[in-house]
Amino acid sequence: MSEIDQVWVLFCATLIFMMQAGFMCVEAGITRSKNNISVAIKNISDLSVSVILFWAVGYGLMYGTSYDGLFGTSDFAFEKLDASGAYVQFIFQAMFCGTAATILSGAVAERCAFHSYLIITAITVTLIYPVFGHWAWAVDAFGDPVGWLKVAGFYDFAGSGVVHAVGGGIALAAVIILGPREGRFLDSGQPRRFNGSNLPLTMLGVLLIWFGWFGFNGGSALGVSAEVPALLLNTIVSGASGVLTGLGLSWIITRKSSVFYGMNGGLAGLVAVTASCDLVGVREALLIGCVGGCIAYFGDKGLEKLRIDDVVGAVSVHFFAGLWGLVAVAVFGADALGTGFASQALAQALGILVLCLYAVGIPFVLLWALNRVIPLRVTQYIETIGQNVGEHGANTDLNELFEVMQRQARNRDLKERAPQSPFTEVGQIGLFYNSVLFELERSFGHAEKQQSDLADVLEQKNALLESVLPKRIAARMNEGADQIVDQVTDATVVFVDIVDFTEYSARVSPEESITLLRNLFGRYDTVIQRYELEKIKTIGDSYMYVSGVTRDQADHCAIAIDAALELLFQTRQLGLSMEHDLRVRIGVHSGPLVAGVVGDLRFVYDLWGTTVNIASRIEEAGKPGKISVSQSVIERIGTEFTFERQARVRLKGIGPTVLYSIEGRKQSMTVKAPSRFSWRGTDAGSS
Repeated sequence: MSEIDQVWVLFCATLIFMMQAGFMCVEAGITRSKNNISVAIKNISDLSVSVILFWAVGYGLMYGTSYDGLFGTSDFAFEKLDASGAYVQFIFQAMFCGTAATILSGAVAERCAFHSYLIITAITVTLIYPVFGHWAWAVDAFGDPVGWLKVAGFYDFAGSGVVHAVGGGIALAAVIILGPREGRFLDSGQPRRFNGSNLPLTMLGVLLIWFGWFGFNGGSALGVSAEVPALLLNTIVSGASGVLTGLGLSWIITRKSSVFYGMNGGLAGLVAVTASCDLVGVREALLIGCVGGCIAYFGDKGLEKLRIDDVVGAVSVHFFAGLWGLVAVAVFGADALGTGFASQALAQALGILVLCLYAVGIPFVLLWALNRVIPLRVTQYIETIGQNVGEHGANTDLNELFEVMQRQARNRDLKERAPQSPFTEVGQIGLFYNSVLFELERSFGHAEKQQSDLADVLEQKNALLESVLPKRIAARMNEGADQIVDQVTDATVVFVDIVDFTEYSARVSPEESITLLRNLFGRYDTVIQRYELEKIKTIGDSYMYVSGVTRDQADHCAIAIDAALELLFQTRQLGLSMEHDLRVRIGVHSGPLVAGVVGDLRFVYDLWGTTVNIASRIEEAGKPGKISVSQSVIERIGTEFTFERQARVRLKGIGPTVLYSIEGRKQSMTVKAPSRFSWRGTDAGSS
């Protein structure tokens, strides 16, 4: 290798190194903010592990003196190499190895433990990648092929199979063993997309990877030659066609040009052309990229159907598109190789079969066995709070602000102030938030002074009424109404009941049982007040509220369901803090009812009618941890929420009834904030 060739290959190695930054940006931007620091740490760690282990073991297995074309037997942990060209070869191939290893990071993000990730990286760079690389690329001192696959005619110019399909295959095995992220798939199987922390950062990462790919394919020529410009042109054309294919497919199918499938289509096009970029022309490169973009789209959808959770789409981009790249060698490059389509297709098919067995089957068995000894996945608690804090203690300004807000909500004490700084966005939010708190305190002071000036008798009367009745009803009684009766044509009643509370209270002291109810129902009260709904009563471990009674609320049913979803969240948060499996059943029904103030000694604003009875029966028959609703509720809110049918059940005193489970709001819908409404119902006392 001449000096100018060495300079070119070293320059290309630095471009490939830049791809590591690109992978980090892609993965950190597409994962949630609570895990993006963890992803970044994994990327720099796998690069470091790859370089050291490739020097110690991998390079010798891949390019050492061949043992019957199976693996290398020399140059392990070398002190020095014979020639400067050998150093160039090692640096260049070390960057290839790092690329194969880092493909895994995005696929297993948000649930793979850090120590497990390093173990999988070590398996990749010491056992899987270098051995298969020896089979496909190893040559002797005279440049003649010695790897048994290469001898059999298998061809992969720059690594569609050796690098990308191998890395993607290991990622496929890992995500199957790990399982999907919590909440990624609903019970019905419907997939749920999580919002990435920074999509512009992801797109920057795609461009960095694309930029580095010039070194990937251009450097594989191993020198400056006349074919390099054609290699680079094929690379950029295939990537561009993949981007446009991903965008076009997503628009045709969903009427939206997806950022996710646009970027993955481009990467799949780059992966696919890598095996044959030295054999094909520009038109073939464009077609290869188009097919790669299609594979990235439909491959990802297929994995979703199988409930396989690949966070960044690494399997469809690198494994599926990489295999297509190997097939494309026979389809478009057989003439250039002078082998003929049939013989080259047979050689490529052999390589693909061996790759699938060795890069998917072997890692799957190893990871399955390893997972039985050392769990590869983080605990549910760490997955909930995020790996940034849970595994690395990497707190953020935004997380600190949230912690202050949570303490204020929990302790109901607004004296604590948020961290503030004029030099960061979160610090500026804290600054203004503290200003709002200061004004609130001033407003509270004025209100307290004004209240102290009221007559003692009126103050006691108002306090008495408001302590036992909804404020709006108490106001009507203070205005002189001697009877409160509201006949409502359409309202929504919600029953909430704690599952297995009787068993829990039998195991703990009465103080602990009351503390649980007080903490849980206190959280519920906060939610109900924020949505401006009416809490009717609590009976033991049951909680009841209603929407659409004292106000004319056209979307009362949707507001009631929004509040119920938040009650499920609050229940789970309290359970996590107690390390107790705390669950509730929620029953919801909409329809006409009658409400009014009952009694003279102790006032109660009560509800009665068939709607109340059905809601309570639905709660009894519902599933724990679910919001069970009737058909009338689905007819009101079915277009705004995702739901699934439970089963036909027999409700006591009602008869056979079909129940549904509300899973959450649809992605395209936004939660409607409560707004001011006019009075509803007829005051029988004033009529």
